[in-house]
Amino acid sequence: MSVSEVSNYLSLSATSVYKLIGELRAVRIGGRWHFRTSDVEQWLLKQRKADEPQIEPVREIGSKVRLFSHMEEANVFLDVPDRDAATLIRNAIRRARLDLSEGPEKDAKERIYESIMEREALCSTALHPNVAFPHPRDPEKCPFGADQIIVVRAAQPVEFHDINGYCPRVVFILLARTVSLQLLWEARLSFLLQGDDVVKAVLSTKTPRELCGVFKP
Repeated sequence: MSVSEVSNYLSLSATSVYKLIGELRAVRIGGRWHFRTSDVEQWLLKQRKADEPQIEPVREIGSKVRLFSHMEEANVFLDVPDRDAATLIRNAIRRARLDLSEGPEKDAKERIYESIMEREALCSTALHPNVAFPHPRDPEKCPFGADQIIVVRAAQPVEFHDINGYCPRVVFILLARTVSLQLLWEARLSFLLQGDDVVKAVLSTKTPRELCGVFKP
């Protein structure tokens, strides 16, 4: 993450972020400071007050949550030709069968797309070499009538402009009505991605039904 990305992520000024360098681990690349997302998250955890509840580790949360009930074959798109994140996300949102709380459908979907790209502009959601999970910046302001997950498998690696150079082929678009559910889904995906089995299974499936089956309880 760049200084500006950390600034937006923590809701702090760039000056405040510079003052945190040292306390917040950073590395200088090409004359600019960069931060690992995991270090920023660890720093956030350390700021927690003593009387605040402990946060469950990702492994514990991820072992419990299920994705399958929020997936459907109509919202699984295999081997799409799109090569950049913006095009892939826009096309997936347009094609998906979404339960929307507002209309007209075209306008509602455009609002969802714009919110996702606002979040993507803060920091790439390609958090794994082969997987990204984009989501709206403000899910509770999006016209969702239900919690749904769109799954896209690209024919070629997709450019997400990730600082680590990750260009994933598997994209989970997380359309949760609340931030809390969105975070639970992210924890589940992080848990599943600890090994290579899930990614290999998703890349080898031949139909949307087979792909959904990978996530059956």
